[in-house]
Amino acid sequence: MIQLSHIEKTYDSPSGPVKALKGIDLTIERGEIFGIIGFSGAGKSTLIRLVNGLETLDSGTVTVHGEELGSLKKPQLRKLRRKIGMVFQQFNLLESKTVYHNIALPLILEKVPKAEIDKKVKEVLRFVELEDKKDVYVSQLSGGQKQRVGIARALTTTPDILLCDEATSALDPQTTEAILKLLKKINREMGVTILLITHQMQVVQMICN
Repeated sequence: MIQLSHIEKTYDSPSGPVKALKGIDLTIERGEIFGIIGFSGAGKSTLIRLVNGLETLDSGTVTVHGEELGSLKKPQLRKLRRKIGMVFQQFNLLESKTVYHNIALPLILEKVPKAEIDKKVKEVLRFVELEDKKDVYVSQLSGGQKQRVGIARALTTTPDILLCDEATSALDPQTTEAILKLLKKINREMGVTILLITHQMQVVQMICN
């Protein structure tokens, strides 16, 4: 499903080169909830961004669905990215827009017909249990509700891979547990492979294979 081979990535910094990733080899099977744990600055976010091509490599290969990302042209990479959802620590939502608009946004950008957008948004709202918040502005939601909106938005393109970048670290323990249960439900009922990075050991213990 996802294969990383001999991954190397170095950044330039004012104090000299910083080796973010060195000799990383990983295989993530279809249907797994795969956890990567490490301290801040360990290179976790860099690694997860390689899987959807948001970062480029110094050397090594990233293969997703049998396709090596480094060999893909931009239109091919865009097509592959539609099957990869992303959930962020700070939600990355438009606070001044409604829940409905935030979830619909990926489909609006793809110029999907309105009726199809409406059907899909209502479907994912049901799944994340936020149907009653459809017309509420994001700024009025709690942190846990915002993360549910972020997850719902990621599901609108029917991904088969979900990348979670510290998706629970801004949440309290009770809300974290509820979000992890939702991710397990996505994995179980939708068959979505989840790659999750965290610095919280309890997250790994609760959810990861």
